[in-house]
Amino acid sequence: MTTNEKELAYRYDLFITPEWRDRFDTLINDNIEMPTEGRILDVNSGTGAHAIELAERMRGKGEVIGLDPSAARIELARAKAQVKKITDVSFEQASAAPLRFADREFDGVIGDASMLHAGEIEPLLGELLRVAETDAPVVLKLATHGSFGEFYSIYWEALHDIGLDEQVWGRLEALINERMTISEAERLGEGAGLRGLQSFSSIEEFRFESGEAFLDSPLIKDTFLDEWLAIIPAARRQEVRQQIAAIIDRERHDADFYLSIKATLIAGHK
Repeated sequence: MTTNEKELAYRYDLFITPEWRDRFDTLINDNIEMPTEGRILDVNSGTGAHAIELAERMRGKGEVIGLDPSAARIELARAKAQVKKITDVSFEQASAAPLRFADREFDGVIGDASMLHAGEIEPLLGELLRVAETDAPVVLKLATHGSFGEFYSIYWEALHDIGLDEQVWGRLEALINERMTISEAERLGEGAGLRGLQSFSSIEEFRFESGEAFLDSPLIKDTFLDEWLAIIPAARRQEVRQQIAAIIDRERHDADFYLSIKATLIAGHK
């Protein structure tokens, strides 16, 4: 494990967990009744905050297993559980799909697809359903279409200003439209076999003091920015970055810059 991986995990825990993950987990807590007995699986569990919370609610009557692809985040999750003296939760480094577990092994399953690419979501949902016991609640977290709209508008303006808009428009359009709509997510859930499907959604806003603060924030820099800028020739990326910051600062008129996402849950029973 490299120093950089550890640093990214700490930044994830300090900034992305409270700024991003907690909003989805609050949506679950407010709308979904998860089991307080039995076994729960939390896939893409990050640094473990929600898995530990779910384990605390069980009061010794069950266990929670958290999976995440990052060894450094798993290390932090284990340390947090140890500090809290929560013994009914465990964490493993593992990819989201395929899962190592047998069919119908869990009494509740949660999967975080909020930062996944579109092509990764259906295989994840299939695995969540496979390992869920009959009638178990299954919850999928998504950031749906319309998320990041304020950024994409500024991004297009920056590309236009420096003469790259026509060259990369097709790739920008694909980036904007990659996230599925709530209706598409509901159809995906129904097609996968979720019974009694419901969706829950909230508009979540993120505040930034300036263009540079936006681009340098862990939420943006560590998770989304490289992908957003990948559609541009490498030699022009710094120029585009500077133009994005300049447009944000020009248009906010000394006010904060707000970015919004559509936090969505697709939930039902196996």
